[in-house]
Amino acid sequence: MATDSNSTCGDCSDARLTSLLCELFDPSTPRARADEIRATIESCPECFSRLESEQAVRGRLRECCGHAQAPEPLRQRIITSITTVSVTEVRY
Repeated sequence: MATDSNSTCGDCSDARLTSLLCELFDPSTPRARADEIRATIESCPECFSRLESEQAVRGRLRECCGHAQAPEPLRQRIITSITTVSVTEVRY
């Protein structure tokens, strides 16, 4: 698996970390799997820093918005936009 050039661990490409974070915060993820993901993320300082940032943002949103949830179609569009990669090919 390709890694980011500024990464300190061998398995933390941005796409991989985003995927792990989405899985970690998904309420349907089994506890054992969530623990496994958390251990993986905590093994890399950069990944762990991103996890802490994500938790802080989610905490602030919870404080501001209470327990309001976005409508399911909006949630799906957001998840899709986070996990979709666009590639532009330039030909000369």
